[in-house]
Amino acid sequence: MRRRLSAFTLVELLVVISIIGLLAGLSVPALQQSRSAADQAVCTANLKGLGQALNTYVGEGGAFPPVQVTTGRGSGATSQNWTDLLRDAGLATTNSPFSSNKGKNGYWYCPAALKSQTPIGKNATSYGYNGSIAGIPVVRIAKPSQTALILDGAWDSGNGYAEAIPPNRMPRPVHPPTKESNSPTAGINICFVDGHVEMRKLGTLPTQTNDIFWRSEEHTSELQSRVD
Repeated sequence: MRRRLSAFTLVELLVVISIIGLLAGLSVPALQQSRSAADQAVCTANLKGLGQALNTYVGEGGAFPPVQVTTGRGSGATSQNWTDLLRDAGLATTNSPFSSNKGKNGYWYCPAALKSQTPIGKNATSYGYNGSIAGIPVVRIAKPSQTALILDGAWDSGNGYAEAIPPNRMPRPVHPPTKESNSPTAGINICFVDGHVEMRKLGTLPTQTNDIFWRSEEHTSELQSRVD
């Protein structure tokens, strides 16, 4: 007597396929969330490292580094930006354009930023230095926990990520990664002068040049009265 072979019916196969598709659909958001959390962790660590380097620079020189320094004149002039100054002071790893290192040069690049916009130009980082406090002595920073030091970079069309960010040039949202330069609900990573890092929505960042977020300087008269 022949044994009858069992087989799945068409309905059973369709049910199995549907279940697999449902499970796959449920796993995609979780995977994306996991990747976003990993990018955020790396970005936070990067900013803390750069914030520490900038504060060490202050400890040695008494003031935050300038955005850019030009040495010499005419055709023999050479320029260095703040990333070069940190590198030459031995406070950060070697920096070089993205075209050379593809983002594999220590903590100069936010992984989410690389998914948002591929860096171009000569700037060697996707982070932007708060140009409003460049060159300012640390004693003039009234509230270090409220003043930005370095944050996700602003995109300068045709030139890539800008090396410094003034209040009138908003940084590019990178959490979640987006090519929209003005997405107010997307997140911006910020390292403050005191070294702590937090994420804020782009729409909450102030645009006034005298806001404590950008330029936390005490008045000269107040400083003088403390000396007296």
